[in-house]
Amino acid sequence: QAKQQARRIMSRLRERAPNSRQLLGIVLLLTAALIVLVLGGITLAGAGLSLALATPLFILFSPILVPLAGIVAVGTGGFVSLSAAFVTACSAVAWLYNYVKGRHPVGADKIDAVKHKIADTASHVSEKAREVAREV
Repeated sequence: QAKQQARRIMSRLRERAPNSRQLLGIVLLLTAALIVLVLGGITLAGAGLSLALATPLFILFSPILVPLAGIVAVGTGGFVSLSAAFVTACSAVAWLYNYVKGRHPVGADKIDAVKHKIADTASHVSEKAREVAREV
């Protein structure tokens, strides 16, 4: 009976055993994972070694590097802000040019609707003012 049970187990294992293509895929996957793991370790070791070697230089030159980093950060922020403002201004001028030329850029219908609403409100207010002036 033990032999029959062992044969059943072995036949089930043979049925579920991976074929050669699956085995090759597993081997390639494990090889790629090992390569990535080794490269990650080398990168981590290099970063640690670089930090250990550069720390004394950072400490020695920090009175120069800290203000310089601040100046670079402020300068970069100013440059980016001015660039964004310039692009915004150019876009606004282009939109106004197209609107004045009658090319109906995006949002022109909303501007026209607001213009008509303001005109209607102004005429309504002037009518009310005339009515009040007549009553007085």
